[in-house]
Amino acid sequence: MTTARDIVKSALRKIAVLGQGASLNNQEAQDGLSALNMMVASWSVEGNLVFTQQFETFPIVSGQKTFTIGTGGDFDTDRVLRISSAYVTQGTQDYLLTRYNKDEYAAINDKNTSSIPTIYYFDANYPLANLTLYPVPVGVQTITLVDENALAGFTTLDTVFAMPAEYEEALIYNLALRLAPEYEREALPSVVKIAAKSKKIVESQNSRNNTSASTIQVPSSSGNTGNVYRGYLR
Repeated sequence: MTTARDIVKSALRKIAVLGQGASLNNQEAQDGLSALNMMVASWSVEGNLVFTQQFETFPIVSGQKTFTIGTGGDFDTDRVLRISSAYVTQGTQDYLLTRYNKDEYAAINDKNTSSIPTIYYFDANYPLANLTLYPVPVGVQTITLVDENALAGFTTLDTVFAMPAEYEEALIYNLALRLAPEYEREALPSVVKIAAKSKKIVESQNSRNNTSASTIQVPSSSGNTGNVYRGYLR
């Protein structure tokens, strides 16, 4: 199984810092791990580099219009980067919400109107994001978000690589480019080319997954309606 240590070692070999079969010293290992995690964090917000979305359902407090999202928030979950869709549920009926940006939400004259929500505004704040509903929710029990969390970093050098297979090459070659200046090395053109190509492959695959299989609202087995996202349901 590939670990963070393996990725760092392979990246350093690509820029001739390590020879074949050579071991990392502690400083090289820790610097490489830090650079790897910074790169993974950057990829999480670049776009089309996160490989999965999930359906998360949370209880709604009647009369509350803004909910915090994140560890310890009203919706207690991992950091949410993006919400591609959302719906509220009343009994057995789902109501799809329309996404508004901050200017569209600001233009609503009476933000205290109460009813079944039809609109959401998402502010990806940190450490807790904010989700605001309009009208102020009354009579609905839950909200379901189709959301995107940050890519998981590597806790230690022995953390096992747990991403789709196409990410491994992209991580190794792009990490090599990040580490090269620290060792006063210049990556070979072939390394630069593979780094760009492998990252493009990841982006292209995720872009295909982001394409809706259908724009038609499809009834579920319970009679509710919903949209099919990213080419699959999980």
